[in-house]
Amino acid sequence: MSDDWEQRWASGARTFYIAEIVRQASYALAAVQQALQLSRDPQGRSEAWPAVQSFLTATAIISKLLWPVRAERADRKSRWRRFRADRLRTELMVSDTSALRDRKVRDSADHFDERIDDLVRDQRIPQAWTDLADEELTQRAAPFRAIDADTGEVLAGHDRMALAPVVTELNAILQRCETIEPGSSSAPDVTMLLATLRWPPLPSLFAPTERSDEPVTARASIAATGPQTLEGLITLVIDQLFEHPDTNRTRRRKHR
Repeated sequence: MSDDWEQRWASGARTFYIAEIVRQASYALAAVQQALQLSRDPQGRSEAWPAVQSFLTATAIISKLLWPVRAERADRKSRWRRFRADRLRTELMVSDTSALRDRKVRDSADHFDERIDDLVRDQRIPQAWTDLADEELTQRAAPFRAIDADTGEVLAGHDRMALAPVVTELNAILQRCETIEPGSSSAPDVTMLLATLRWPPLPSLFAPTERSDEPVTARASIAATGPQTLEGLITLVIDQLFEHPDTNRTRRRKHR
């Protein structure tokens, strides 16, 4: 079976990825703003990390959409990952030097258990206070997670990530998404809903169907001036509901 991926992408598959990137970018920007506000408040600093973690999770999802993991394999799923990632990076004009590609801090936060392992497994345990003065005693730095509002960095394990380049890239991507899919940046959930109406393609209500046992065709009958697509039909119904709300309420009362 030949892959019609170019056609799939152009006919609506792309919209799913754009809507997801918009949602995750919006989550990330809201979370980093909350994290910075809490980190500047002496009483709210302990609550800053959950917001940072949300930021890291959202940016990690975007990063994996643009640079998928396990994409080096030769199977069909991996080839699709490479295909959609190449298309997204090209259309969103994201370079391989983007700050979104650096996963060191995200990996350290996600695998914090391993950072703790490195300390407790290999740190020599002193037997007495005098052991602390032993020149051969090396004290390993303890891993930690924090946001430094003064330098604008996130710290996880022993890694640091500057926030400004990531925030700049997220805002630029949102603008490009809006150019590609108008309305997506203001209503990503609606964009995703419309995407589900367009793709995967459903049998048209208006296309003729033919029985396998005899050449009989049947299709929905609709005026030539009526909507010829499912989306057009839905739009017509919604317009009528909002155009005549009083009439619709009267009809509902009569049916009670």
